[in-house]
Amino acid sequence: MATVHVFLIRHGETALNAAGVLRGQLDVPLNATGEAQAWALGELFRAVPLGAVVSSPLRRAADTARPVALSSSAPLEIDDRLGDRFYGEWAGHALEQVEEQFGSIDAAPFVEARELVEARAGAALLDAVAAVEGATARQRGDSPGEGSPLGVALVTHDAVLRALLGRLLPVLDPVTLELATGSWSELVSGPGEQWQATRLGQVPASGCRPTLRTG
Repeated sequence: MATVHVFLIRHGETALNAAGVLRGQLDVPLNATGEAQAWALGELFRAVPLGAVVSSPLRRAADTARPVALSSSAPLEIDDRLGDRFYGEWAGHALEQVEEQFGSIDAAPFVEARELVEARAGAALLDAVAAVEGATARQRGDSPGEGSPLGVALVTHDAVLRALLGRLLPVLDPVTLELATGSWSELVSGPGEQWQATRLGQVPASGCRPTLRTG
């Protein structure tokens, strides 16, 4: 089995991010800052050999994913399972207002359960990894998983990223993790290994660059 690198990317900034309100299924575009963040991510991933870039269907994620796919020459795919958490009528409201009324966002009525977000996003990640493994193996004529490191990028939302990181890295407290808009994290898994984080919440301006290494 080859080493698998998964890059988890948070979409660029929107007007709702800047206003500090819940986004959820509201399909708002990137603002000027978000567009700059998307293109900076594209430059960051230039020449990184990704097998696929898989995005949430919401515009803010897809428009962030597009420069990454273009610069890495990877196909861009849309997966509904990477869509943001459903907040119902609370989308567009400040998180603090909802917490003041119900104690936590999890207790607010009609909000998608964290377990459901974790399950759907986790399934999307595993399917993306399996697809890249299979495509790479067919190109080489080898058995799936053997050979060079594999890379796949998932472009999604803060709530989804926290759910994924909590699922794949049980020792991590995703609640306290800082994941800025336009940031990326890297997880690595090899033969017989659990997922490990090599980068968390990096932004292009930090100077840290994504690479595919066997260890």
